[in-house]
Amino acid sequence: MHLPHPTRPLTVIGSGIGQCGRIIGCEHAPEVILHALAGQAVQHAIRPDSHLLYYRGDAHDLNAQQAYFTQIAQLTEQTLAHHQFPLLLGGDHACAIGTWSGASHYLQTHKNAPLSLIWVDAHLDAHRPDTSPSGNLHGMPVAHLLGHGAQALCEILSHTPKLKPEYLVYFGIRSFETPELELLTKLGVKIYYQHELTPQRFQANFTAEYARLVNATGQVGISLDLDGLDATEIIAVGTPEGEGIGIHSFLNTLKNCDLTSLLAFEIAEYNPQLDTYRHSLQFIIELIKVLNHGI
Repeated sequence: MHLPHPTRPLTVIGSGIGQCGRIIGCEHAPEVILHALAGQAVQHAIRPDSHLLYYRGDAHDLNAQQAYFTQIAQLTEQTLAHHQFPLLLGGDHACAIGTWSGASHYLQTHKNAPLSLIWVDAHLDAHRPDTSPSGNLHGMPVAHLLGHGAQALCEILSHTPKLKPEYLVYFGIRSFETPELELLTKLGVKIYYQHELTPQRFQANFTAEYARLVNATGQVGISLDLDGLDATEIIAVGTPEGEGIGIHSFLNTLKNCDLTSLLAFEIAEYNPQLDTYRHSLQFIIELIKVLNHGI
């Protein structure tokens, strides 16, 4: 049985990047997810001209990273300009530098509006190159979107920061380092820590923040790092942390949001090599069905 066509056709932008994470493997996630969608009820809603881009540089090749994220950003902007819905499939979470740089540039140039973003993650991802203990870029995308970090990655498509602190909200946070928290506290970013979130509180706070951001900016983007979810339910991630948001709670909460105001959705850090029983992959498929039904 086919699901109804969404108002905005789903266009997949696959960001095959894993070199900026801790464990190589999530660069294969986009092709694995697309293959799993074949024959699913949602398949008919995905445009056949979706894109898969693979990162060919090494983990610290700044020029290659800039070129790669620029391509992702341009595809995201073009997708939005064509009135399609960008479904971004990572890849490690460094892919967000490209995704939300493109979405921000689209909003600035086409709607004169700022980007608002809900970031679901176990981690703050707000290190800068000079504060990161590991040097892994997947722990730095938020800082770069806020305009703090390597200039080449802060200035994808434009010279201005892609995200203002008042339009960024975190959910599920439970692992971070002091320099990240100091930066975000100084900027006044709103953070919902996992220890504060019962399923009921998560749903109430998420839907309230989603509605607030819609009222403030018109549309909202969501970036989901799978390690923000319950680690006993989603195991196929490279940096798992205890506890997390339950998968049913997350899906039910999305269903209670007005997804016609959703700008784009990003799924990051799925590592197929760690998905022994394909439970994490099945969740991703169910999530895409919820998105397709709501947008």
